[in-house]
This record gives sequence, structure tokens and C-alpha cells, in this order.
Amino acid sequence: MTAERTIVPGHIEGFLAGCPFCTAKRIGVPEVGARFRVLTGLYAGRTGTVKKIPEKYSLDPFEIFCHLDGNKSNIQTRIVINHWLIQVLPESHIPEWAPPLSIQDAAPLDVAVVNFCQQSFSFHKSEPDISSFYELIRIIWRNRLPLQPNELLSILKAHGLPIQFEHELLKIYEIGINLLIHVNGKKPIKKKRVAPFSWKLVEI
Repeated sequence: MTAERTIVPGHIEGFLAGCPFCTAKRIGVPEVGARFRVLTGLYAGRTGTVKKIPEKYSLDPFEIFCHLDGNKSNIQTRIVINHWLIQVLPESHIPEWAPPLSIQDAAPLDVAVVNFCQQSFSFHKSEPDISSFYELIRIIWRNRLPLQPNELLSILKAHGLPIQFEHELLKIYEIGINLLIHVNGKKPIKKKRVAPFSWKLVEI
């Protein structure tokens, strides 16, 4: 491990609660030979092995040279882990609060949850930032995530939501998501309810 990231509040609580995305934010560059799974980006869900950097290449401090399993052409791939998060294997257990969503659907949700918690409960702030909570609701609606209010609450609590704001935010979520559906249509897609943090492989 050679490089270090800047960790923001929200990621810290998520890491302690077993969030794979927040945990990925805390790792440095894995050693040659390490096994990993890609969590975000084009190759989300793919597993691979870190390879030695060829002498002719000069990589970014957060870039790895690797071989992805299932790559038919047997070529090597360069991944910038600041942009595409990776999970070092073997993976840890899936936390009880994990949403019933794939890794691909959970990734943008995690970004919005962390942003809300950072805007609300960090740097001496102590009240929910309603604007960033509205943005979280919008992302859930836009991606048509079949997320129940209690499931969103569990995710928020895992990332640092104080207990005294639970009732207020649940009410806002229920009103907000129903309003968006009423005005714009596009109900949640029930088929998106899958095993928590599972993945849909994309052919490469």
C-alpha cells in the first residue's frame, strides 16, 4: 500500500458499518498478486488480479495494472481506483443494513447518502441538509430503485444519521418519492430488488 486517500465524514461511519464503498475509499494501492472485485464503473462486478507494471508504463499513484477474469482477449487493463472503486478479496460479510440492490445500483446511492451525511453532520453541523436530502430522493427516483423507507433509514443510520432525525426524514422521503412518481411517472422497478450488493456482469 503506497498511496493514501483523503477520507471525508460519512465514509468513516460507513467503513465502521461494513459499507464496501466506504471501505474501498480507505484502501491504498493493492500489492502485485492481490485479488480484487471492481465495485464501480464499466467493469463493476468483475474480479481480477493486480499485475506488475511493465517498465514502459508510467502509472498514476492510484492506478493499477491488472488482468480481469473473463477477459477473452487476455489483455491487461489499467484501472484508476480513485474513479473506479475496488474491493480487495476475500470480501467481508454483507452487513444487515445492506439494501436489496446490485452493486451497480447501490453505487450512486452510496455517493448521495455520503454527501447528505457530510453536508448535514460534519464539520460542526448538526441538522439535516434538506437540499442534499432532496437530491438523494431524486437519485432514488431517477434510478427507479425499489427502496422502502425503512431500508433507506438503515443505510442512513449506517453512515452516521443521528436517531433524532429519523422520523422527520422518513416523512420527507415518503412525500418526496410519491410526489415525483405522481408528477413524472416511472415507478420503481421491482426486478431491481436482488440479493444485497450482488452484481450484474457486463460482457467485455
